[in-house]
Amino acid sequence: MLVQTTWKSRPLSPEQANRMMSTWGKIEARMAEDPNLERINWYINADASGGSTVVRAADGDAAHQFSLEISLALSEFLELESRVVLELETAMPGILKGMEYING
Repeated sequence: MLVQTTWKSRPLSPEQANRMMSTWGKIEARMAEDPNLERINWYINADASGGSTVVRAADGDAAHQFSLEISLALSEFLELESRVVLELETAMPGILKGMEYING
């Protein structure tokens, strides 16, 4: 299961920014040790206003647990939104079936 998390930065004091980075470091260390999670990509907006990441989780429980963890840990600092996403190869059968409904 792929989960894309996007975030937007909240205004932070220097102390909050330091706490956020410390918290983020703990999340990264936990993720590196968990065989159920693999980061696929990580992008930061060029203006530092936010970014996105995609994580491959072994199953739905691992995906939702990790999303909940980061939301609780980082919501003071960032506006977060996580969604299950599909690779195009996985999505294509559903897209084609949907087009069949549209085209009769």
